[in-house]
Amino acid sequence: MKTVRIRQVKKEIRLLGLAASRVGDAYAVVGVVYRGGLAVDGVLCRVSASPALAAAAADMIRESVHFNQIRVAAVDLDGLPPGAALDLDALASGTGKPVLGLTRAGGELDERHMFSWRGYTVTCVGLRRGDAERVLDVCSGDGYPEALRVASMVAGGLPDLHKV
Repeated sequence: MKTVRIRQVKKEIRLLGLAASRVGDAYAVVGVVYRGGLAVDGVLCRVSASPALAAAAADMIRESVHFNQIRVAAVDLDGLPPGAALDLDALASGTGKPVLGLTRAGGELDERHMFSWRGYTVTCVGLRRGDAERVLDVCSGDGYPEALRVASMVAGGLPDLHKV
């Protein structure tokens, strides 16, 4: 994917936070469109039989009414259920949107597309480091992007609904 340049990161930039959970024999991918760090604009969900979640997530994003408003997608890779994987490059190329992958800090950084931010290692696909840092700063409350926090909460509640 070609690198996108965001000249001005406004306080209401739309960030899509992605999370997933295991629901029965399938995986549910949840997306929360968040307006900066201010408010939820929408919630998306797609069920995938495959633990490779990039294709299901890309389809969900492209088919969303929020697609044109979403500027950047982010995923907390440590929060994925065991056995699930979300390929950041495949997601970026499948949507045409830049993608940020967060993991807990540790390990070696590939300075070409990774950096440290508030205790996390951030992998950038399709976005420059400076732009990614500004997006994360604008969209974060207490040191964590609000879109990811809400997406994780929604995804975490889905297995309980499945039992009902």
